[in-house]
Amino acid sequence: MTEHPLQDSAALPLITAAQLAAELRGGALILDTRPAEQFARLHIRGSIQISLMGHFASWAAVIIHRAERVVLIAEDYNSAREAHNRLERVRVEQVIGYSLADPDEWRRAGLELGSISVERCQEILGALQGVQLIDVRSRAEWLKGHLPGAVSMPLLDLNPRERVIDPSRPSLLYCHEGFRATTAASILLREIGAEVGILIDGIEGWSALGLPLEVPDH
Repeated sequence: MTEHPLQDSAALPLITAAQLAAELRGGALILDTRPAEQFARLHIRGSIQISLMGHFASWAAVIIHRAERVVLIAEDYNSAREAHNRLERVRVEQVIGYSLADPDEWRRAGLELGSISVERCQEILGALQGVQLIDVRSRAEWLKGHLPGAVSMPLLDLNPRERVIDPSRPSLLYCHEGFRATTAASILLREIGAEVGILIDGIEGWSALGLPLEVPDH
């Protein structure tokens, strides 16, 4: 989606943990813009993660409905303002405010917290028995080569209700370098509560180890 040039947004209000809990109960979407590993370490259950470090606005335009009320989780005010500006450029305009990650305050407000396991290729070699490898890259990337035994579930076409994965089995999601995999994991956790982890270094890490890719028959 094309980003429309705008001036910097007006100052965003800082939302307290209590206000955040109230907005969540009222149906607002919690959009966590922090880096993947920070989100994975601890986040508000039901939130969706799209990192500012990746193609933030493009994915937000695809994933978030324009009329949806959004509260941002950010590292600091400048990051929140940057996220707000980028969202407005793709016409995601119902941003209520932002909150900083404060687990103690979140718990006191009664917010349910969660985490996602983060793995690296070097660490999981020989430990993949029974694990579903889910490739969330585009179909074109998949056709050039993917991790052996993986299944394709592109983030662009992600429908958590489709039975692409078995929610009773652990899954590791990967992309090229972790951005899309973390976003996809957050959506699956939000929608179906699947047991998912992130292979954070993805194809890049696999190839760096000199490991072969599997190329599907066309």
